[in-house]
Amino acid sequence: MKKIIDKFHKLNTIQKIEFVLALLFSVMLVIGFSVYAWFSHTNNIETMTKIKEPDNLDIRAGNFDQIVNFDLSDIDIEEMAKTSKSQYYVFSVSAGDYKIKYDIQLAHTTNIPFKYTLWKATQVESDGTDVVQYHPLDDDTTITYYKKGEEIVLEDLNADNDSDSYFGRTLAETSETYYNKTYNHNDEPEIYSVPVYSKTQSPIDPQNKGSDQHDYFILELKWDNELAATSFSKWNKAENNKETDIIYITVSRSTS
Repeated sequence: MKKIIDKFHKLNTIQKIEFVLALLFSVMLVIGFSVYAWFSHTNNIETMTKIKEPDNLDIRAGNFDQIVNFDLSDIDIEEMAKTSKSQYYVFSVSAGDYKIKYDIQLAHTTNIPFKYTLWKATQVESDGTDVVQYHPLDDDTTITYYKKGEEIVLEDLNADNDSDSYFGRTLAETSETYYNKTYNHNDEPEIYSVPVYSKTQSPIDPQNKGSDQHDYFILELKWDNELAATSFSKWNKAENNKETDIIYITVSRSTS
């Protein structure tokens, strides 16, 4: 350090000025490089955060309308029992920008002898065979058509397979994980009020990976004639003003 100072004193005025300016410029370069490195590091973190940020799953009615339009209030139980006709309800799922795989869970109570079937659906231009009409709530003029496709296999998660002697119905287990997550230990629900949970057997792979379109599905409800004919003499048969069921659908990112 002393040698550097001695050499500095031997320099003439112009050389001293040039030396000081070079030293200041070097310091500025070091500071500038440090700041640039910090900004670069920060930007990389932000980019990584955006890439790793989990995608949102969104479930809505047909045509990706608000979920309030997924309305099952028009089910006529007596008519379904007489005619054995199914009723169909369209809903849609957004798998986000990255089109992640997901599972669909169906849960329902067991008051009414319904069969529940889930189908993939494709939006089409007009009515026809296996086509379901969808319109928003309180708007019969705006109609969208969805064609029923491949059946999606559901597996029961908490069915009590020994309960089918109960008027022919398979009920939900009342002493396992799903029951404990639904009811408190001191609750005493009626046996048909304990929901059966079902989940897609295989993860759903988004259908429209290369576009902004959503995935569409059809929930089919059908009167189970075979079940209803088994041992219903003691059962208070479902009528529109007596029996009701709760049906709800959820989606979650697949962990498979």
